[in-house]
This record gives sequence, structure tokens and C-alpha cells, in this order.
Amino acid sequence: MAWADLPPDLLGAVIARLPHPGDRARICAACRGWRSAARRRVRHQPPWLVHPDCTFCTTGRDGACFFPRIPGLPDNATCLGAAGAGWLALDCTDDVFRRTPIWDNFSYETRTFVVYARPDVKHRHTYLLHNPFSNVTVPLPELDAIIGHVAETFEVRKVLMRSNPEDLIAVATSNRHYNVILCRPGKGAHVLPLLRVIDVAFLGDDMLYGITSGDELVAFHLGKGVDGRPQVTRFRLVIVNPMAGYYNKHSWSWPADDTTASDYCYEYDGLEKDGNDDESNDEDDEAPYQEKNGNEEEEEADDEAEAANPEDDEEEEEEVDTSFNADDDVSDYEVREGDWELPYEAKDETFTARYLVPSLSGELLLVRHQYELTLDSGSYTNKVEVFKADVMAGRWIPVTAHDDGLGKDEALFLSRSFSKSTRAHGDVEPGLVHYVSGHMDDVLDTRSWSIRKMTFRWPRQRDLADDKWQTWLFPPELVL
Repeated sequence: MAWADLPPDLLGAVIARLPHPGDRARICAACRGWRSAARRRVRHQPPWLVHPDCTFCTTGRDGACFFPRIPGLPDNATCLGAAGAGWLALDCTDDVFRRTPIWDNFSYETRTFVVYARPDVKHRHTYLLHNPFSNVTVPLPELDAIIGHVAETFEVRKVLMRSNPEDLIAVATSNRHYNVILCRPGKGAHVLPLLRVIDVAFLGDDMLYGITSGDELVAFHLGKGVDGRPQVTRFRLVIVNPMAGYYNKHSWSWPADDTTASDYCYEYDGLEKDGNDDESNDEDDEAPYQEKNGNEEEEEADDEAEAANPEDDEEEEEEVDTSFNADDDVSDYEVREGDWELPYEAKDETFTARYLVPSLSGELLLVRHQYELTLDSGSYTNKVEVFKADVMAGRWIPVTAHDDGLGKDEALFLSRSFSKSTRAHGDVEPGLVHYVSGHMDDVLDTRSWSIRKMTFRWPRQRDLADDKWQTWLFPPELVL
């Protein structure tokens, strides 16, 4: 049998094992028969699922896991998540805890994880944007200078491009000093601390929105400073939730009206800090901003008390470097529900993950995925809720079965580090909400407003990675 006469099913199986668009383009150029087979399968490729160790799984009917890692990446790179369509955010570091897959730290004898992140151990980090399809790398020295020397417990929750790597980039972290960072490569950075933001999303050219673990929505008005440096001219809380659970544990409140960024931010232009200074971003150093609240004397007294009690200082450092949530092993992004006064008592656990994502119609959506982690039967979804932001009225509007659900031919792909609304095509059905939390194989079908099984199965290797760090990556469309 000639190569050009291979059966379409066999050609389809071969194409499924060649996920890179360049390889598929070469298949299309081989002959008319191969081009015809590829045209039916590869023009609109479903998203990949990339693991923190930079290996990946393809999705769809022919989904498979690929080892080793994505070619062209630095050896010491960890994938923080997708920063945009076709782009990955990378963290290059010798931080073994961050780069080691979670199950490598599990002891089957003791049934516990033997390696945990430590707030007293810090590492040097270098951040990059990388496009694995064009093999283009863009360094982010502005992030290196601000969060380039951090503890193992420090987390970059999201790195999000507004349009391209040369434009504005938003970074959300777990640290109170650098909660939201805006940077533009070669232009400088702008830092907003103490906002409790766990997820961010651009909407239009001049707005950035952030969501808190209490379902509160923050609106950032974007601008430009001298020489194109990014700025937040003002920000305000547009949706308030006075019943947010963290108010019971944290004495934290918002100003009643708009807040000007000059009272609350720190601007970095690349000249104020030496990026080679190991102590330039030490968590124990003075915070890179000044809060104008007239409490300098109280802060000095606290510093003296901490110096006299080093044990208390160590406890305080751990609280600072971990996420804002009171539970060390659960971030604000994925809140554990219920009463936990008896941690030694074995019981089922309920988690709620939150995702902020713009729809194709330009509306801002909040998706809450609540799932149960049981002792015997694994995980299952309790419910999935979708809300639209009504900024003018200051409230979330539930999207229910009586509404139209998602837009026509629209599907959502949600993960902690990257979420996207996309047109449905091929193996991607319209009206479905996909999520990676909880290692579950179900989706929300907004056409019937029910939880049902996915149309395709995840590859088995997908369950070996920590789903908290898995991210969707959308390959470019192949022009045939």
C-alpha cells in the first residue's frame, strides 16, 4: 500500500500523535489525501492541558499525554500557566519544591507528603514568556526585580497578557506586598498591595478587574505614565459582599469611594533596585510602598516587639509568605468550607474554586465550582454557578436555566492560572463549562443546566499532576 493510500482512520491516529501545528502543517503539505484527512481534524485543535513540569496532554477524542516536556524550554523552567493564546509564563529557578511534581513528595508508608514549602527558604527566580509554537521567548526583568527572590511558599497565581508580550501584563500573587503587579517589558512596573485579589481579567483596553475570595469585584482603571510605564489611575470596589468569611478573621476594609493609585501603589522603572542584589526583595525588608494612614509609630513598635521575640517573628513571616487564607494548605482561590476546629477527625471536604473570565460578548463572568472530596469515592461536583457582573448595580446576576446560558457556539475552559471563552468547534461542544479542579471528568452543560460527563476522557497521566497548577494552552489555528 502506498503512503498516499493510508486509510483515513489510520491517518487520524497518526495526526493525533503529532499535536504541534508545525508537524501538522507538514502533513498537509505531503499530498492531497493527507491534506484532506488533516483538514477534518486539525484546523481547530482543542486546547492542551499543560502541567507545571512543562509536559502536556492533548484533549478531544484522540487525547494523549506527551513526555518529555515541551521542546525549547529552559531545563530549570516551571510552567506558571498560560499568559494568553499560545503563550506560557515560565518561572526559571532552582526551587526544588516548586519544580518537583506533587506525587514525587508523597510517602505511601505514612500516607503523607514528606516535602512541604518553607517560608524561611528563599530562591532566585527569573520569569519569562514563551511561545512554544513560534519558539519566541520574552524575558520579564520587571518581575525579576520585584519578585525575583522569594520564599518557597510564595505563589504566582496568574500571569495575563492584555494583547501581546510587548503590551501590558498583569500578575496576581499570594503575597500581601505584591498582590497585583502590572508591568510592560522595557517600560517599568506598577505594584498594588493588600487587595486580597485572587484572580484578574482584562476587559477592554483600559480596565482590569480582580475578584477576591469573598466574591468581591475590584475595578482598576488603567493608564500610562512617563515613557509608557503602566499605571493604575484609580480603583474601586464595584461589587461588595459584607458577608465575606474573611472579615471574621482579618481587620480589613475598603475605602468608601474611589482610591487614587498614588496613595496605594509603588512604581518601579527598573532603576530603583539592583536586580543582582539578593536582598533587594527580601520579605523582611520594608514594603515597596507607603500606606498614608498615620500609623508609623505603631509599626515601629511592632518591629521592636518582633526583634525581641524571634519566634513570633518566624510565625509572622510564615503568615505573610503564605496565602491570605488561614489554612496553610488551601489558597484563597480554592476555599475549603466547613468547621475545621478538629483537624485530626477524618471527614469529607468541600472546596469552592472561583474563576473570573470575560465572555465572547464582552460580559464579565464569575464561575464558582463547588466539589466534594470524599474519603472513599474520590471527588464529585456538588454544583457549578455562573454569574454576570452588573457593575452599575453593584451585584452579581445569576445565570440560570431560564436564561440563554452562554452565547451561541460558546464554551468556557477554566483553570486557576488561565481561563478563556472560545468558539465551539470540532470536539468542543457549545454551552459547556470545562474546569480542571478536583480531577473530575464532568462539565456543566448550560443548555440543560446539568452536570454531565465530558464528551472525551482525560488521559490517565493527567491525574498524576497537581490540578491546582495545570493550565489550558490554546494552539494557533492552522490555516489550510
